[in-house]
Amino acid sequence: MRILVGMSHELKRYGCIQLLKDVTSIEYMVSAANTEDFIDSLQKYTFDFIVIDSSLYEETGIQAIVLQLEKQPDAKCVFLLKEPLQLVNDLFFSKVIDGIGYEKADLGELMRFFQQVLEGERISLNWNQKVRVFSEDWKPSNELTKREEEVFYMKIRGFTVKEAAEVLKISEKTVENHRRNIRKKLNIKKNSEWVQWGKKLEMI
Repeated sequence: MRILVGMSHELKRYGCIQLLKDVTSIEYMVSAANTEDFIDSLQKYTFDFIVIDSSLYEETGIQAIVLQLEKQPDAKCVFLLKEPLQLVNDLFFSKVIDGIGYEKADLGELMRFFQQVLEGERISLNWNQKVRVFSEDWKPSNELTKREEEVFYMKIRGFTVKEAAEVLKISEKTVENHRRNIRKKLNIKKNSEWVQWGKKLEMI
């Protein structure tokens, strides 16, 4: 496994590297402490797995990083965040990246997260870390389909119908149909009940 870890904080970078060594066999490991080194590494080497810490793009912005990731189309890529970030969620829904984790997750949770992404799953950890969201093999609760779960998640995160349609690459009418089906399945009568169900399903 050829791995690139981009993190500015030395201790966190070291901890992530040690964790990855416990999870998979490594052919070579490259670490970058800043955006310049990160981009330079992407241009010099080929990687199978890329970990990006939120601190890495705070100065340059996420889009500058994403443009460089396009040069490694076969690599699995995950972001580790301090807190939820809508733009990163959009990248996940658009399948630009393969996973979203959080720095506050415990070691066991992060280890499972890395293992599952390496095995081909697409995973976004919940902010509260209790369950993972939108793994390919995740069985939806309350009889919602996987697509309905995605539409539901975006609804409670404040996406408009148009925005959800653009991110999910479906028509606005399809988004409206999914929302109507969700309301029917969960017996949602008013807007506040979307949030209540979001808490029940541990999406908030």
